[in-house]
Amino acid sequence: MICRSCQATTNHRILSLRSMPLVNRLLDHQYDTCASHSLEVMYCDACSLGQLKEIVPPMEMFSEYSFYSSVMAPIVDRAEKLVGSVIAEKRPRFVIEVGSNDGYLLHFYRKTGVPVLGVDVARGPANEAALKGVPTVQELFSLQVAKTLPKADVVHANNVLAHCPDVNDVVAGFAEVLNPGGTVIVEVPYLGDLVSQATFDTVYHEHIFYFSIKSLVMLFERHGLNIRRIEPMPDVLGGSLRIFACNTSHKCSWKDTGLEEISQLQARTDEYAKNLKDALIRLRDKGRIVWGFGAAAKATVFLNYAGIDQELIEAVADDTPAKQYKFIPGTGIPIRSTQDWLASQPQHTCIFTWNYAHYIAHKYALTYKGNFFTSRLPGLLVL
Repeated sequence: MICRSCQATTNHRILSLRSMPLVNRLLDHQYDTCASHSLEVMYCDACSLGQLKEIVPPMEMFSEYSFYSSVMAPIVDRAEKLVGSVIAEKRPRFVIEVGSNDGYLLHFYRKTGVPVLGVDVARGPANEAALKGVPTVQELFSLQVAKTLPKADVVHANNVLAHCPDVNDVVAGFAEVLNPGGTVIVEVPYLGDLVSQATFDTVYHEHIFYFSIKSLVMLFERHGLNIRRIEPMPDVLGGSLRIFACNTSHKCSWKDTGLEEISQLQARTDEYAKNLKDALIRLRDKGRIVWGFGAAAKATVFLNYAGIDQELIEAVADDTPAKQYKFIPGTGIPIRSTQDWLASQPQHTCIFTWNYAHYIAHKYALTYKGNFFTSRLPGLLVL
């Protein structure tokens, strides 16, 4: 295949998750059928970019979107701190966020009097943003859309660049909408962490790209933007990078880590999947009741790849009202409210949103009497 960023043809497969349903296309009924699509990650030897071999059209995934950022307190807290640091460095005159979701980040700028504009195609979150007073253009961001927008001093794009099939068009759009001397702040999944930690459950159809530092530098420089700072974010999406790019002269001196283990990614993925399923089978055989926590994309990927269904996990608890009383595709596992989970008090709970495991365990320390473990660390169970 041809690399979607640098156009090189030197690509090879590093991970196959076979066929997988769309992670945020939750089912209304337990036995509804759902479409599945091939899920394979390729690696470009020329620019060190990880990318899906086959992609699903974005409108099929994002026009109706069940993830609302404001539900997760750590996401909101991180956004508030980022906005505070940006304003402390230099108060912007106007801010745009691409993939603004429900206004979780722009809301903090607006509270300080900074004018804002969101761009997000998902109707539900965009309507929620409007209730916060955050105006939102309901479009997929592109260079063409950027040409219709006012110029901004700061452009945010948190966990959205990986969703865009034409990354060159999107980064060209960043450059188009940015005022001279402005800053583009982007968060992306980091390929180095995916490889070194085998976080295969962060791979799904929405995430077309898994970026290395090398691939980011090459991509942004191609469009007149230079990365001036990089902040590793190991606890975000299984490992992410936050980059600060500008349209002034600057050279990046950071280097990639973790990519030397790339040939082991498939084998380690299979081991993680087998370990969890084996642990759940042992619990079932002992008559234990297990729930999951967090009906996130990670849960759909892990459960489907490991072949785990309602025989092993009774239900998955989630705080998001839009997800409750639906079913995780491909599994038959129902999603219930956290109140239902607390009322049930299952003996064991597997946290699928393992990057928030400490937050969840602390939040429910006094109300949940069972045992927590995570999908990645089933060995912590005392059986």
